[in-house]
Amino acid sequence: MGFAPTGQLVGDWVVDRQWWAERRQQVMTAVQRWVTEHDVAAGMPLETLRRQAGLPAVELVSTLLDGTGLEVADGLVRQPNTGLPSRVDKAVRTLEARLGAEPFRAPEADELKELKLGNQELAAAARTGRLTRIAEGVVLGPDVFDRAAEVLKTLPEPFTVSDARRALGTSRRVAVPLLEQLDVRRITRRADDGTRTVV
Repeated sequence: MGFAPTGQLVGDWVVDRQWWAERRQQVMTAVQRWVTEHDVAAGMPLETLRRQAGLPAVELVSTLLDGTGLEVADGLVRQPNTGLPSRVDKAVRTLEARLGAEPFRAPEADELKELKLGNQELAAAARTGRLTRIAEGVVLGPDVFDRAAEVLKTLPEPFTVSDARRALGTSRRVAVPLLEQLDVRRITRRADDGTRTVV
């Protein structure tokens, strides 16, 4: 419109340097507050941060975050390598001890409730690589697929779900989704008759 741009060029935008610096501080504070209030969340939604910072376009957020140590992944802003909050870490350690003794015995819903591990806590533990979610409400250790493959290799082939369940020392509730996950990862192959072989 005839005006000379006098601010900092950011993509198609020209921003005032002082305003930009204030926004950078504002997003750092907003993300820190979000982490405190949502300690097991994967991160702060990008659009939420954009609105709180008063930015006119979402593409400005990642540029604004340059040099802050924050990262954008899957539409979320987060601190890299964020671990579990201590309350969740303690519960997951208890679960890890149980799974160490019986790696294919997934905890029941009442056990998870007793440990105060809900869907968000389990998702956070899976995200950090501490647990593996094989189905809704069914969690096992992080190396469950490799361990299952080792056990299943010892079975005469082809084997049934019942054969696998007995060999793994688990329930049908765990065996069926575990085998389905192994199929997806091409560790096992399911035949038309429902039997499987290890690939």
